[in-house]
Amino acid sequence: MKRVLIITYILLGAIAAKAQSLTYDHYMECVLNNNTALVARNMDIDIAKAAVTGSKVFNDPSLAVEYTNNEDWSKNLGQSIAAQLSHTFTFGVRRAGISLAKKEFEATKAVLYNYIRNLHAEASTAYLQHLRAKYLLETARRREEYMTQLAQSDSLRFTRGEIAKTAWIETRMAAGLTRNERLSAEAEYRNSAITLGYYMGNISNAQHITAHGTLEEESIQLESIDTYITRALEHRGDLFAALYNVEIAEAEKRLNSARRRIDLELSLGAEYNFADPSFTHLVVGAAIPLKFSNINKGARNIDRAKVEKANRELADTRLQIGSEIMQAYSNCIIAEEQTRTFTRGLLEETAELLNSKRKAYEQGEISFVEFIETERSENMMQEEYINALYNKALCWVELQKCVGYNLQEKR
Repeated sequence: MKRVLIITYILLGAIAAKAQSLTYDHYMECVLNNNTALVARNMDIDIAKAAVTGSKVFNDPSLAVEYTNNEDWSKNLGQSIAAQLSHTFTFGVRRAGISLAKKEFEATKAVLYNYIRNLHAEASTAYLQHLRAKYLLETARRREEYMTQLAQSDSLRFTRGEIAKTAWIETRMAAGLTRNERLSAEAEYRNSAITLGYYMGNISNAQHITAHGTLEEESIQLESIDTYITRALEHRGDLFAALYNVEIAEAEKRLNSARRRIDLELSLGAEYNFADPSFTHLVVGAAIPLKFSNINKGARNIDRAKVEKANRELADTRLQIGSEIMQAYSNCIIAEEQTRTFTRGLLEETAELLNSKRKAYEQGEISFVEFIETERSENMMQEEYINALYNKALCWVELQKCVGYNLQEKR
């Protein structure tokens, strides 16, 4: 007996070790720190920062060496060596390039911030899906237990000759179907746990994750829709990215304009004559390229079109933000009303109806078909209630996503 108890404790300890208890706050901390896609996205910041450093480089000078020989080796006549150092000066190009790189760096940060916003919403949705799967699994287990007990009761009744064999078979079949439904619910629950592991960057034993939390939250206290729109215009990363895209287009326009300016190339050289070193001379020169290509207005038109396009995309982003918030706000109101449908005693009344139908079935007053229809309706009501709670929480997450930051929802 002692040995059996020891083995039991060991097995229970192993099961507890596999189970990973998870809270929402800890989950989101793991997502923001360990999500592999986010880690890769963070590298964009390092790349953009390196681009800013690279934009500060100056033009490289050029060194030219020339050797001349007329092949008169005996007299060293006509042999000389010349070297020349030249450098091209551009006016405003480096400064414009640095400005462009800085704008692109800021835009990269805005894009990353927007990515985190979407990732936060996606991870929160996955957490809610896991909670819904847990609720549905609990419902499926209760239903399986309920129908199993009924099947056992009908087995005894059949043994006593109180019901026909067909009625007993129907009950067994219904109990078997509820078992399959419970197995499907378990599969969905485990898969949702694996999804949580993916978002946290580690799927090792993720199927054993058990998330804490509830879908039964208090009523959502919504503020005015204008308040949410105003906050979104202050926090949305995609809006910041659109703003920076306008500045990037303008910075590119300035850079291209600077490149069309006249450049100046200065050179300094010396030539040494082997036959008569007194003829060694210095050479100083200047070259100015004639940029006849500037006559073509195509490049200027492209720059203006890019700026206009960026401004129109910015205006469209503002409209899109307003549209998203209005829809999310409306969905929150509808979801709240849908959950109230179930909190007005409907669930309790359905449960009472099922109990009365079971008593009537056990007393032979109604058929099994009539009873099972009531049981299915009660089960469907439970599932609809869970889905309504899930949809309400999901709408709240979507509203947070549209606003662009966490509205401090408690889980």
